[in-house]
Amino acid sequence: MITGGADAATVAAACTLTIERRTLPGQTPDAVEDELRELLESVAGRVPEFDYRLTRLVARGAFEADPDGPVVRAVAASANQVLGHPAGTRGEPFWTDAGLILEAGIPCLLIGVDGGGAHADDEWCDVASVHQLTDILEGAIRAFCAE
Repeated sequence: MITGGADAATVAAACTLTIERRTLPGQTPDAVEDELRELLESVAGRVPEFDYRLTRLVARGAFEADPDGPVVRAVAASANQVLGHPAGTRGEPFWTDAGLILEAGIPCLLIGVDGGGAHADDEWCDVASVHQLTDILEGAIRAFCAE
């Protein structure tokens, strides 16, 4: 988001640029801030009129489930049994509370249904995948609690 100036025909005396820079597994908010500061310092070194103030608004570390953790193993085994093949895994570009849960020492993972439009006006899911997910979770809970 960029804001600044009084009207379109006047060069702004100042400009505010707000960015969202998400972290990847292994990166820390401090390291990302250092990266941004280095970039801004580089610009300031080349453009004498350039001045900046870097302010961190919100910072969250990336979430990555432990692929060898007991919860992940239980869900993966159940998914394999329900689906007849291993469930696909992937990274997601969004942040969830799973990061906070993991920081609190509670093992977790993200799993969901087939669909699209999360948090949009047209959010949808495939009904068959809801039933499959229910079966996967039930099997994982049973296996996890039996350990």
